[in-house]
Amino acid sequence: MNRPLPHRRSGFTLIELLVVIAIIAILIALLVPAVQKVREAAGRTQCQNNIKQLGLAAHAYHDANKHLPPAVEIAGATYPGSPNLTSSYRNPGFGPNWAVHLLPYLEQKPLYNLVNVPSYMASNGADQSWRNIRGTVLAVMLCPADNNNQAPFALNDGNWARGNYAANAGVSWFNYTVGGASSNNPQAYSRSNQGGPFGINWGANFSRDITDGTSNTILFNELRAGLSPQDRRGVWAMGLAACSVTAAHATGDATNPNDTWEYSDDTEDCDVARKSLGLGTTGLGPLMMGCSDDNLPRNWPNWQGQARSRHPNGVTVCYADGAVRYVRNSVPESVWGALNNRADGVPVNPFDP
Repeated sequence: MNRPLPHRRSGFTLIELLVVIAIIAILIALLVPAVQKVREAAGRTQCQNNIKQLGLAAHAYHDANKHLPPAVEIAGATYPGSPNLTSSYRNPGFGPNWAVHLLPYLEQKPLYNLVNVPSYMASNGADQSWRNIRGTVLAVMLCPADNNNQAPFALNDGNWARGNYAANAGVSWFNYTVGGASSNNPQAYSRSNQGGPFGINWGANFSRDITDGTSNTILFNELRAGLSPQDRRGVWAMGLAACSVTAAHATGDATNPNDTWEYSDDTEDCDVARKSLGLGTTGLGPLMMGCSDDNLPRNWPNWQGQARSRHPNGVTVCYADGAVRYVRNSVPESVWGALNNRADGVPVNPFDP
């Protein structure tokens, strides 16, 4: 008599299940870094495209006007500018910046036409109606790698949309750039001329003013948005240092892109930003977002802002010839200063960094 074969259970044993789970965990561990690298590469490519568009718009503006737009318009500004010249609390208030002037060349002519931009200077700063477009979010101004650029800046008159790109005002403090002047700041990078392609009430002519050569001079730097709604850094229409202007590169504590010095950005209300983040009186430096302790009371200057990004180990820049490059944080301070200087007599090849 034949005995029936023993019944065989279907499904996995516990050991088999554990092996499968372990294999899946290994695959996920291998896949996640690859996905992150692909995402970062895509974000960096988009960032490069954004800053390239700004470079092309600046060239179109230059072709039409024979000079670049001003970093910012400030009615009544004279050289040498006092420290509070570049404060957001000054009276009369600051006017339209380079980004507002470039709107018609960035396919944003309807937005530009909503306000009368020339009326600011014509009214000696009294007409601030240009600020009505300050809350408009512009995709071309936003780096995908910065996760803080969605919340607007909330202080002052509020609702200032963020941005991640800045006009290069050179290696001197921003308040010394009135009319494209050189700095008389003894702490600035030790060259006789410390100006960048942009200044207060002034924009460079490529051939006349950028004597180091357009392929050796940075036009736009990347910067980061503020870490809280009270931190004004990274605001596309606000023509102040660290908002939409970089200045004082290679000066004092500001040695390199993404520096970790606590005092490398002199930006108003950073004390408020620290407290809102629970960092007390220090702590932004290690986050590569330096912040001066000297910004009390609130009429203290906003005169220095550094190139910063959320990309690994460097920042995206656009040279005055339109070329887009990646400058690493390890760039020597002297080279960094020369790259941001339009006429110091020290041309630096953009491939050197």
